[in-house]
Amino acid sequence: MRLLHLADIHLDTLFASRSQRLRERLREASREAFRRAVGLAIREEVDAVLVAGDLFDGHRLSFPTERFLLEELRRLGEAGIPCLYCTGNHDPGSGIAGDGRIRWPAHVELFADGEPRSVVIERGGRPVGTVTSAGHRTDREGDDLSARFGGRPDPSLPAVAMLHTQVTGAGGAEAHERYAPSELPSLRRAPFDYWALGHIHLRQTLETTPGIRYPGNLQGRSPRETGAKGGLLVELPGPGATPAVEFVDLAPIRWEVLEVDGIDAIHTLDGLLHRIAELWREARGAEPGRPGTEWIVRVRLTGASPLAGELALEENRRTLVSETAQNLDLLEVELRTGGVRSTVDPAEYRERQDPVGLALRILRSLEGADPGADSDLPMEVDPSTLAGLVDAPGSDPADYIREILGDEVGARILIDRFRALGEGR
Repeated sequence: MRLLHLADIHLDTLFASRSQRLRERLREASREAFRRAVGLAIREEVDAVLVAGDLFDGHRLSFPTERFLLEELRRLGEAGIPCLYCTGNHDPGSGIAGDGRIRWPAHVELFADGEPRSVVIERGGRPVGTVTSAGHRTDREGDDLSARFGGRPDPSLPAVAMLHTQVTGAGGAEAHERYAPSELPSLRRAPFDYWALGHIHLRQTLETTPGIRYPGNLQGRSPRETGAKGGLLVELPGPGATPAVEFVDLAPIRWEVLEVDGIDAIHTLDGLLHRIAELWREARGAEPGRPGTEWIVRVRLTGASPLAGELALEENRRTLVSETAQNLDLLEVELRTGGVRSTVDPAEYRERQDPVGLALRILRSLEGADPGADSDLPMEVDPSTLAGLVDAPGSDPADYIREILGDEVGARILIDRFRALGEGR
């Protein structure tokens, strides 16, 4: 028996935090990934397509997606390939999947409640295997549905179980709610040759014999879901045999995080752009992705940099984002600069007899003091001379200075700006 194992397609995800342009492209990418999956199933002449839950992202179903889905299912039907689909926590049987809005074609087998059923898979009118599955009736399924699956339907045929479940201890489980929880030892002991799982978006193999696998989601949806995304082609040679499994990359858009360090000697925007491009080429040389892939990249700058002060300014960050996206032909760039620090040591400036030295000595005097607690300022500071304090009656001078000057990061930025303006002024 030959199968295509998919899960967590999440059609019509809102992507509410993204721009309208990117929201539309990501929603289309989810549909495109499913279209590719259907094309793969037809080319590979699989005996069935399995969708292990969360075909939809929630109760919303747009007209374009509804029409798209029925068209792709029609293609499978014309190729004589059944689609077996069990519901998950995002698309429970009480929602879109089972409320009658979609008229599922005859070749779609829907498992929309917690009672397992077994289906015989045929090829040319001859049985080649069985699939047993159960679905989530509600979006808060708390029972271990795998415990209800019972015995092997036909000992002479390969047997597959399909379930949307969180297996205790699986990688990435902490990022998902504990719905339909199951235990790996129980799945191992069950009389099935392959467990087609869904719910956890990280592709992983929990066991090879029997096969117990998550394919991950079909299309990544955030910077937490990096790497290639797609489905698993599964070949079951016979009952009790180890399944042969092949991952196929199907996602048109990939999310990646690019860690950019080694910036301590870079003093210009062009130098920073060159360093980002250099590391991006290295990453893609090691793992280029499929041809035509679009990329959304979170660039995370880390370490000491002479440009720390400049990177604290929003307009400078916008320029860096724009030029990085253009230079590397990226769909979108997110910039994270929280790990950047100045190359200067505040201690070198603390004893200077100028405003910078005074500000640093004030900060040092406040280190370790709790906000709101009485703190002694350096004797050279008269609180009545602090600009703006008179506009905030009742303010403690120490708290006021903390707010204005910030912490050590603020001190480093202060020094950077001082140096940029010219120390001799």
